[in-house]
Amino acid sequence: MRRARRVVLPTICLAALLASAASASGTATAGRRPGGDGFPVTVQSADGRVRIPARPTRILSLSASATEMLYAIGAGHQVVGVDKYSTWPPNAPRTSFTGYESSAEDYLPLRPDLVVLAFDENHLVAQLEALRIPVLLLPAVSTIQGAEQQVSELGLATGHREGAIRANATIDRAISAAVASARGHGRGDTYYVEIDPTYYSATSRTFIGALFSRFGMRDIADRALKASSGYPQLSAEYVLAADPDYVFLADTICCGVTAKSFAARPGFSNLRAVRLGHVVAVRDSLASEWGPHSLEAFVAVIADVLDHRRLPPAAS
Repeated sequence: MRRARRVVLPTICLAALLASAASASGTATAGRRPGGDGFPVTVQSADGRVRIPARPTRILSLSASATEMLYAIGAGHQVVGVDKYSTWPPNAPRTSFTGYESSAEDYLPLRPDLVVLAFDENHLVAQLEALRIPVLLLPAVSTIQGAEQQVSELGLATGHREGAIRANATIDRAISAAVASARGHGRGDTYYVEIDPTYYSATSRTFIGALFSRFGMRDIADRALKASSGYPQLSAEYVLAADPDYVFLADTICCGVTAKSFAARPGFSNLRAVRLGHVVAVRDSLASEWGPHSLEAFVAVIADVLDHRRLPPAAS
């Protein structure tokens, strides 16, 4: 539960505050290019334009999604450290950092020349700027296009623009292939994503919701009174009344929820998803990360479930 509170719920709390910033994480633009490698460059961060004077060789990623993106575009050899929550790739240089550190000086032993953050809870951006360390703020996105834009920004920032183009093409192909393999199954069906046992969920206006929308599915959380944040807290009564066709549990690791324990909740054995065997366990991180690997893994799970109408052996 501690991990869920530190990883997923901070995303929930920050989603509303960073919504405008996420949309502002727009066009990455090159600056003056006197060098043969194209640097310096100027990249559009969520909090403004960031000038990167030289190609970074010591990148510190404090965002699990950014870590996936960096390795996907071919910048992995430039990464000297990633946060403790980065799960992909397995051989990334993991540290004990969380992105919640109170002092940017904690990062100095790694001698980073570029730091990537998903949020700025303790004003680390200003601290890093004072230390003359370029920093990119790439907050949670709510669309697939937003994720691909961040891939492009990192490509420019690290000297891997062609790698970013290839990574985005791979993302597009993976999504299209997954949707095609589902063969139209699930279109019009309803689903519920459970982020934790207190019924926090994600609407279709979040990144995970955007993936389900590609399959034509409908999110029961969209009708919640407080769904404007994208991550409303529902209730058992709400879920029972909505009676979703599918349930995706993203609280299996943090909180030990299983299809069996979910069905054992009062009244839940009567849910359509439970009766049809459509309660699917997924890795917690898949619901809170928007990197290429997580994206491809999640759409593959959705496609497999919809195509076979059963829980796939490797769903968790």
